Amino acid sequence: MITKEILSDFVKGKKSAFDTIYKSYSAGMYGICLRYTRCADDAQDVLQEAFIKVFKNKAQYDVEKPIGAWIKTITIHEALNYIKRNYNRFHLTENESDFNEIDESIALEEEDRSELKAKLLLILGKLPDGYRTVFNLYTIDNLTHKEIAEHLDISEGTSKSQYFKAKKMIQSLLVSEKMEK
Repeated sequence: MITKEILSDFVKGKKSAFDTIYKSYSAGMYGICLRYTRCADDAQDVLQEAFIKVFKNKAQYDVEKPIGAWIKTITIHEALNYIKRNYNRFHLTENESDFNEIDESIALEEEDRSELKAKLLLILGKLPDGYRTVFNLYTIDNLTHKEIAEHLDISEGTSKSQYFKAKKMIQSLLVSEKMEK
């Protein structure tokens, strides 16, 4: 458990407090990194950079606010920066022609949560980087299309289009997976 004392010591720069925070949050943040990068090595690089930023910016942290949310924000920003710097294949298109053609009739059967989560992670791993990034930001990290557009230097329309295409591809992958069974 992270106490106010640990948070206060962290802000003061005590290594033991930082180590405690790292141990408490690194596994969860690694999962976020892996969602964005799809590669364990890249995820580890992002995690390391994120926690370096956490430590460097410790004086900016407000001990009255949840540290997990603060670390998550830094981690997501670092993951996005990493993708922009290192993924040549990261590509977003401006095409919105398909935007209104989504098929909402495809429904999943009720499944065990952990099985569904594992299936979703596998499917997310099959999405192109642009689709996956926008889908993660919008659906999982609850950013608006306007915020996503600002983070990725794209238009809101492109964000919406990428999200739509990601949903459509996920639906298609789920349908094809059901047919294979």
